[in-house]
This record gives sequence, C-alpha cells and structure tokens, in this order.
Amino acid sequence: MSYLRTLLGAPKEKLVHDPGEKGPEGEGEAAMTMLCLTYFATVGILIYEKFLKKKGESNEMVDVKTFAADAAAKAVVDGKTDANEGLTEDEIRDKISQEMWTQPAQDGTTPEFRAKFIKAASFGAITVDSTGPVRDALYFLSGVNYLKIFLIIFVFFNIWVFLLVLSIMGTSFKLLGGKDSAKMFDVVDNPISGVMIGILATVLVQSSSTTTSIIISLVGANELSVRNAVFMIMGANIGTSVTNTIVAMGHFANKDDLRRGFAAATVHDVFNLLCVAVFLPLNWIYPFFEKMTYEMAKKQTACEEGCVKREFLKPYISPYSKGVANYDKKVSGYISKGYCGGECGKSYTSTQMKALQKHICTNDGNDCSKIHKNFEGSWVAEGYLYKKRAPAYITTDAEGSATAGFSYTWPSGFASDYEAKDYFDVNGTATTGTLEPNTMYEVCGSKVKTGLCNKRLLKGGIALTDWKMTDDGAGALLAILALAGLCSCLFCIVYSLQIVIKGAAARVLQRVVGFNGYFNILVGMGITIMVQSSSITTATLTPIAAVGLIGLEDMLPLTLGANIGTTLTGIMGATVVASNPVEAWQVALCHLFFNIFGILLWYPIPKMRRVPLNAARFLGRMTTHPKFGKVFPLIYTFVVFFIIPGICYGIAVAATQ
Repeated sequence: MSYLRTLLGAPKEKLVHDPGEKGPEGEGEAAMTMLCLTYFATVGILIYEKFLKKKGESNEMVDVKTFAADAAAKAVVDGKTDANEGLTEDEIRDKISQEMWTQPAQDGTTPEFRAKFIKAASFGAITVDSTGPVRDALYFLSGVNYLKIFLIIFVFFNIWVFLLVLSIMGTSFKLLGGKDSAKMFDVVDNPISGVMIGILATVLVQSSSTTTSIIISLVGANELSVRNAVFMIMGANIGTSVTNTIVAMGHFANKDDLRRGFAAATVHDVFNLLCVAVFLPLNWIYPFFEKMTYEMAKKQTACEEGCVKREFLKPYISPYSKGVANYDKKVSGYISKGYCGGECGKSYTSTQMKALQKHICTNDGNDCSKIHKNFEGSWVAEGYLYKKRAPAYITTDAEGSATAGFSYTWPSGFASDYEAKDYFDVNGTATTGTLEPNTMYEVCGSKVKTGLCNKRLLKGGIALTDWKMTDDGAGALLAILALAGLCSCLFCIVYSLQIVIKGAAARVLQRVVGFNGYFNILVGMGITIMVQSSSITTATLTPIAAVGLIGLEDMLPLTLGANIGTTLTGIMGATVVASNPVEAWQVALCHLFFNIFGILLWYPIPKMRRVPLNAARFLGRMTTHPKFGKVFPLIYTFVVFFIIPGICYGIAVAATQ
C-alpha cells in the first residue's frame, strides 16, 4: 500500500496555511468577529420576523385533515386515485412540506420596478422604452434577484462559520473533558467496556476522528491491543452521532421540523447501534475483524521520516479555531499512555532493557508488575520493558536488591549532593551481578520528563494570551459560545434556504438526492472525505431534512456514506505511524470494514432497511408527544450517550480496582 501512503501523505504536497505577515489582529479575532456576525444576523432576522414583517402565512403545523379532505375531493372530481390514501398524518405533513419547497418562488420584479431601476441607474437619461445596448444591460440588471445573490453568499458564509463553530466546540469539550477521556482508556479489558468507553470518549471530545487517532496511536505504542481497539472503534462510531442529535434540538420552535430533524439525526444513531448489536457478539465469539485485517496488513512497514497526513479543509479551518483556543493533544496522549509518572527521553536497546529488568523486576526479571504504582501490562512489550518506561534512578536495599527502588524522581533518603553511580557505562553496558547495597544508580537520570499529565491543555489562542483563562473556564465559555453559534448558523442557513432554494432549485436538489440511494452513499462519502468529519456532514444535512427538503429515505444513505468517509482519517493516521504499522493498519481497516459490513447488512434488502428507518421515525414521533415531547430529545441524548455508558464505565473502573 505504499502508493496509498504516497497519495495520502506525500510531504511535498502538504497543505500549509500561510497567514501572511503577523499583524495586530490574527485568526482568533477574525473567528470571533465571524461568530459575532452570525449572532447579530440572527437577532436582526428575529426582530424583522417579529416586528417588521407583514403578517402572512402562519408557521404553525399544517391542518392535515383539511388538506386530506380537499385532496380526496379533488381526486373524485378529476376521476383519479387519491395519492394520500393510506398515508399517516406525519407522512402527509412531510409531503406538504416538500410540495411547499417545490412551488415556484415569486421574484417580485414588476414592470414599475424595472422602469424605476433603469431611470435611477441612468440618472434619468434612459427609460424602459429606450433602445440600445445600455438600456438592454440595465433592463437585465433590473431583473436580477439581488436578495437571492446576497443570501447565497450568506449561506456559504454561515456554512463556513458552522464548520468553524464545530471545530471550536470540539476544542471546548476537549478542554473540559480531555484529561478525563484519556484516563478512560486505562480500563479497557473487555468488549463491553471498550464500546462504552469509545462512546464516552467520543462524546467528551465531540469527534470520532480524535478518538480513532488516539486509539491508533495507543495501538502503535503497544498500549492497547487490536482486539480491544476494535470494540472501542465500535463505540466511537456511536458516539460521533451525538453532534447531529444536538443539532436537531435547534428546531424546537416547530413540531414538524423537530420531528423530521430528530428522525434524520437518530437514523445515524440507530444504524450504528444496530451494527454494534450484531457485530459485537460475533467478534467477541470469534475475532474475525482482527483476523481478516491482519491478513490484509501483515506486510505493512513503518513510515519513514518525513511522512505527513493529507488533509483537506482542516488546514484552512484549524488556524482560526486554534486562534481562539489551541488544545495540546500531547497531554491527553501522555495520560492515555500512562506517562503521568514520567517518560524516559533516552533510547535503549532491548538487550539493555532486559539487563535492567533482571535487577528491578521480580521472578528473575519476568514479573515487573510491582515496579511502579502506575504499572500496566503494556509497559512490557515483546518480553522486555519498553525503553520509555526506564526509570530515572534505581535504589538498592541492604541486600543489594533494587526490586523496590524504581523511581522517576530523586529518591527520598538520599541527599541532594549524593553522587549516583551510572547503571550503564560509557559504552552502554549494564551493571552485572549483584548491585551494591544502599546505593542509588542513575539510569535515565535528568532525561526523564515528569509532570507531563499536569500540563495545561490550553496552550495558545486568544483565550490564553488575551483572555488569560483557565482550561475549564475557556472550555465552558467556548462551549456556550459554540452552542449559541451553532444554533445561530443553523437558523440563518435554514432561513436563507427557505428563500433561495425554492421552486426549480428545490426540485433539482430533490432529484439529485432522490436519484439513487447508492449514489447518495457516494455523495455522503465524498463530502465527509473533504471535511474529514462525519459529524460535520450529518450535522449539516440534519437541518435540511428537518425543513422537509430531503426525506428520511434519502438521509439514511447519505449518513451511511458519511460513516465510510470518516474512516479515511484513521487510514491516513495509519500511513504515518512509526512503530507497529501492522496493528495500526488493522485498527484503521477494522473501522472501514465495520461500516461496510453494516451497510451490506442493513441497506440493500428493503425489509432490513426499514428497521433503522422505522426506528428513527418512532424516535421522531416521540418528540410530538403532548406531555414530554419537548424534553424527549434531551432525555434520549443523556440516556444513550451519557447515563448508560457512564454506568458501564463506573462498573469497569470498580472491577479493575
């Protein structure tokens, strides 16, 4: 797969953002300015709709019974079959909504307006009855719908801000829960805990791409087995759908929009849950994902120096997001890999580490479980202690034993001016035989980095340099600003689309997404590859489905394509691993084939396809319940993404202590 590595990671083609000369204001200020513009636009539109707009059609729910009765009467008069016969009320509402989108839009251009425009533009020199190229040009310009042109630009602006806000929201959740989510990886010892921790970790950082990258890095560093990583990937697949579920809640103002939007969002949840329900027990009984992907990746070699990941939109969005708050992902990496005690910065050979093991581990160097309170089985790889786990110093007791003298810091009981003996001589040869009693030996010494897990997660951006905020403070503030920005962007996008995409444009869009389900899978995959996030793809499509522009049957394949597209992030990560490339490729390919097998199981056969569709429709209808419909989305989100995984995580933690 060297050609794929070249395609995805060619260093000469790395996309690099060039902000130009450093000035008094940077990307952080620009990002906040764009965010504030969406706030002002939202407030302005609300004021216009509430106080200035002429009263027209009501936005209340459509009277289905009246519509159905009128349609049935018209069918009788025309001598045709009633097209609405057998449809439920919700299906009729969706049909009415789609018909409203396809109705021709009125541009409001009248002969009187054209005459005034031509006269004003020519300063009275030309009238509508004049002839010549200037008059023709002005006549054409008088018919241009400038409002639609502005709104189209406004929509693209809001989509850009929407992507930026999702990135800022992800950073805010990482600041709030980055360290906690990294600690979760320590208790993965069975498939159930793996799935639940995958869900929680992804929900906390709001990105399955981040979770997948952490998992692949842990596998590459021998900190996590492929078998457990597969189940964590399944959980990450579920956790990533929380974003569009949150987005769907922005449609509380209209029951129909909320029902359609929540169904469109949860069809992603349902599909992922169904796939896990099928493949988790099967892979638990026999690890076919692990076996299959090993055969595909067993000849992979480690990435050579200079390999970089190929990215698309992220290099253009990331500078603005980091300009607001830059998250230090190395800290969560230290926590997840267990380097809170310390990390040795020297490089030792396996022979040197085996010699060290003879002195610090019991059972003739074969049992290292008691060398340090943070010890985990992953500290030992291929029969010897991992080189980065080497201590700073070891101390011996009265009998010359060092099995209890492993230390990453200066050992207690020794004066600060004590001269420690070198455990390795200048040639790198380890001390052999019995060590001297009551003596301190320097192994990694000052090259051990300590306090790695205590570093701040916030390492840059105006939240740190200008606002002087703490990690939790910046995370909380940015989460509030991001959620408000998310709602504002969605509101502005939907409001503008209701004016722009009407009539012919809506009919074209419906024909494209309704052309073929398998084509929609390709579309969803292509969009996700470009933005490198299935959350962004589905969160953008959810409001379009909520207003009835696309149906649930079209939303499902777009979601499935997004699931496949997001696996490219893991594949790109696997192309640049410097160690254990086979295992890293296994995890990335497991993510890909988990989604492919899920699609083959639940989509091609119509009866199987109806299972996720009907489940999503049921969840959507629950939002229209007269008593608890408004709070149902919140209850569902907390139960599925927080309470159940949290309880299982608590049980897993208790079981490991």
